[in-house]
Amino acid sequence: MKKTLIALAAVAATGAAFAQSSVTIWGVADAGVTKQSQGGVSKTYLSSSGLSSSQLGFRGTEDLGGGMSASFWLEAGMTVDNGTAAGVAFQRRSTLDLAGSFGAIRLGRDYTPSFWNHTMYDPFGTLGSGAGSNITLVAPAQANATTAARTNNGISYLYNFAANGASVMGQQGVTAQVTYALAENLSTAVANGKYAGARVGYNAGPLTLAVATAKSNAAAGTVEYKETNVGASYDLGVANVMAKFGTNDSNVAGTKFTWSSIGAKVPMGAGYIPVSYNTVKQNNAAGSTGNQFAIGYVHNLSKRTAVYTAYSKISNKNGAAYGFLGGNGGFGSALGTATNNGGTGFDLGLRHAF
Repeated sequence: MKKTLIALAAVAATGAAFAQSSVTIWGVADAGVTKQSQGGVSKTYLSSSGLSSSQLGFRGTEDLGGGMSASFWLEAGMTVDNGTAAGVAFQRRSTLDLAGSFGAIRLGRDYTPSFWNHTMYDPFGTLGSGAGSNITLVAPAQANATTAARTNNGISYLYNFAANGASVMGQQGVTAQVTYALAENLSTAVANGKYAGARVGYNAGPLTLAVATAKSNAAAGTVEYKETNVGASYDLGVANVMAKFGTNDSNVAGTKFTWSSIGAKVPMGAGYIPVSYNTVKQNNAAGSTGNQFAIGYVHNLSKRTAVYTAYSKISNKNGAAYGFLGGNGGFGSALGTATNNGGTGFDLGLRHAF
């Protein structure tokens, strides 16, 4: 259960009574057994974050009056299988917001605008063996891993999102996120780690759609990455259908990747069936391609607890070597993804939110 605490520490430190200030503590614990096989090698292990990212977070908001508010959000990843919390580093999100009728200005580490369509329009999100990001977020965006999903040193403007909320869907109507991440280099150095991206969305009842674009620099500074993607979903009642399409490119010859995905969440009993098909093709001489089919089931035991299972199959040809990437905790294990080898993955797990 989420517990809201009056910010007594702030009161004690300043002697002021901020009656409209509060801090919320929350977390997710997700663990399961996973078996993945590829290239004649297999691995069975206790994984973390197969359905939802295991995490521990703190967030708070102060009402400044006049429709304005100040907020913070600190979110750390953790792995349930071994109790590691990455030194309790708030690497998942660490932000400060100032919000009002104008929207919100956000400073700090957060998800990039170009990442959200990957997870929002995938029935598996970007987690577990069934995640479409196994093949759609790999290269060249993943080569610049510091900005593929999140970016440090970010300055963002958010329009039509809840104050201090996640920049994933937003309110009804038009939404927008614009992010610029500082490279923080000396003026005499090659700019690296720089990111600039934007995402515009539209929500109207059962329909959601969004388009995003971004440009970033790798650590070396000389390689420039570009990504453009678009996604949409429509809730038919009998199923929430979704699709996405995009390109990942760089200024290195033969490194343009075009990918697409279709999927659905089909209500079933106390849960739903996620199913998806993803494909990617590289513009190299061989025309390297990969595809992945995934299906699963999520059964809600309560509002906060669920059991889940997933099965996926990856196929590679013409020199492709895609494997299991998944989300934080356990996934991305080295399976010897030799060229042209397909692979299979199976998850069975338990997720609890508090």
